[in-house]
Amino acid sequence: MNVTKRILVFVLMAAFQVGVLQAQDQADITQQLSERYTSLTVMKADFVQVATSDFLDAPERFSGSLTFGGSGYRVETGSQSIITDGTTMWIYNRSQNQVIINDFVEDEYSFSLTTFLRQLDEDFTVTSAGVENRSGQVHDMLDLEPNDEFASFRQVRLGVRRSDGLVTWLKVIDLNDVEMVFDLSNIRVDPPIPDDLFRFEPPSGVEVVDLRG
Repeated sequence: MNVTKRILVFVLMAAFQVGVLQAQDQADITQQLSERYTSLTVMKADFVQVATSDFLDAPERFSGSLTFGGSGYRVETGSQSIITDGTTMWIYNRSQNQVIINDFVEDEYSFSLTTFLRQLDEDFTVTSAGVENRSGQVHDMLDLEPNDEFASFRQVRLGVRRSDGLVTWLKVIDLNDVEMVFDLSNIRVDPPIPDDLFRFEPPSGVEVVDLRG
């Protein structure tokens, strides 16, 4: 599984300033977070992802936009589009002028951010990591320890913006010690979207590789 596909999991950035701020109760934050993401139907955001590892020659940086809604999502980067409606997945690689079509299979690298946050209490033991001032906004920080010893991620830390209860920053360390830091910006909750946003029609002249059973 390459690092690019892990964009589908979360999204975040690294530089921050620690402020002397009063932390909220961790249980209250967790409950509010779950309720916040359970109530929304669609979320759109811009993102930057930076991955670092001893196995990488240099940090890998990706940026783009993402939209989650129901069982579908759409991730757009400069070179690639990844779209699913929950049944079919399309991966459009512009540089190769190719679209790969396959049956969508939900795995540890493809579940949506909204699903992840709705199930915090079930999947993780959550503890407070204090408060940080990020870009002039108060963020409550949470450390998440997976309850499943076979989970794909060893450590997760996320920043919840106190003003609206949205996650804007997240750091993940996977089982291979790859550290992924994501920064979400320009977050829009329940914006209008086209009916066909989570489907993809290959452009004329593009090679189509259909792997569906």
